[in-house]
Amino acid sequence: MSRKFLFFILIFGMTQAGCSQFFGKWEASSSKTKPKQDLIRHLIEPRSFIGRFHPPIERSTPIIVGDVLYVGSIHDQFMAVRKKSGSVIWRKHIPGGVESQAAFFDQKVYFGANDGNFYCLNANTGEEIWKYNTKIEVHSTPLLKGGTVYFSTLNNGLYALKAEDGKWLWYYNKGYIQKISVRGSASPVYHDGKIFIGFSDGYFYAFNAFDGSVAWFKNLAKGQSKFMDMDVTPLVSDRDILTAGFDGSIYSLNTTSGNIDWKYQAESMNGLVATQDSVFGVTTEGVILSLDRKTGSKQWDSKIKEGTPSGMILVEDQLIVPTMEKYVYSVSMDDGMQIWRYNAGTGVTSKPVFGIDKIYLYSNFSALHKIDPFYLLYAP
Repeated sequence: MSRKFLFFILIFGMTQAGCSQFFGKWEASSSKTKPKQDLIRHLIEPRSFIGRFHPPIERSTPIIVGDVLYVGSIHDQFMAVRKKSGSVIWRKHIPGGVESQAAFFDQKVYFGANDGNFYCLNANTGEEIWKYNTKIEVHSTPLLKGGTVYFSTLNNGLYALKAEDGKWLWYYNKGYIQKISVRGSASPVYHDGKIFIGFSDGYFYAFNAFDGSVAWFKNLAKGQSKFMDMDVTPLVSDRDILTAGFDGSIYSLNTTSGNIDWKYQAESMNGLVATQDSVFGVTTEGVILSLDRKTGSKQWDSKIKEGTPSGMILVEDQLIVPTMEKYVYSVSMDDGMQIWRYNAGTGVTSKPVFGIDKIYLYSNFSALHKIDPFYLLYAP
């Protein structure tokens, strides 16, 4: 049988199946339980994927506002979607696609795109209100505070624009582009009049939110020759700043001075969440860590059985970990034991998002999955 004929059969089979093999399914886990599944719906027509052996990566994490979900796509668009049905309300054509998470304020939705523009759209209609050209891809989640929108760019830039009309307020550029770097960037975080963010050269900064002046900075990549990226968005409170680098280092910094209170060395980090007492991280090798928030000492670790984690969120007492292959895991934050495992049919590179009582997953085949993580069923 020729290769050409085999290829024809493969494409024909995908067409006839309507890409149903890319829909998710529940599988029995070590806990013998599974959550309730409510919805799986493609937001982009499945025929877009015919002939592709590997899907494009959807990095845009949805946001939920009331009954509407907003999400971008690598397939040159940004969408407003009904949360209950998954039907698309409106689409906005964005050349090059969108890989960032959006932000919502005052009936407007804000996001950056791969065409180098930062957009402000009418949240109800998708009509463009304004856009600002940064001339470089924008992957960070916008931060809206006091009438100002803050966001970072892939060239280590940090912008502050007026949220109302997009007028320039201030800009900071690190002036350094690493030769070997992880694609992506941290998102800015606000606390007590300051903007906190890490850059790809391993430096962590605190800026005055009003004028962009540097309050303090810290070099967290001393002795590192490559992959110094501080691409994990920090967690900031009165007591500490929690951040992590792709080299695997997890840091607790003093919020006022930036001094290091403790450091834990792991493998390359791909996600960080925290409670009042604990810090949880996940590595690209699939190791989930629990650390004491005060001291940085390890409380427990566990390893997922299959897949490369692409992030992590905390939903009550569950750590939800998507992977770049096909599985999404839920593990207990108390001991790391697996609660359930979900086969999404393809990788989930964007972060899951939790809305009231459901988890929404946006897979690499542009399919929206809605599941109930608390309604557990017995899986024989």
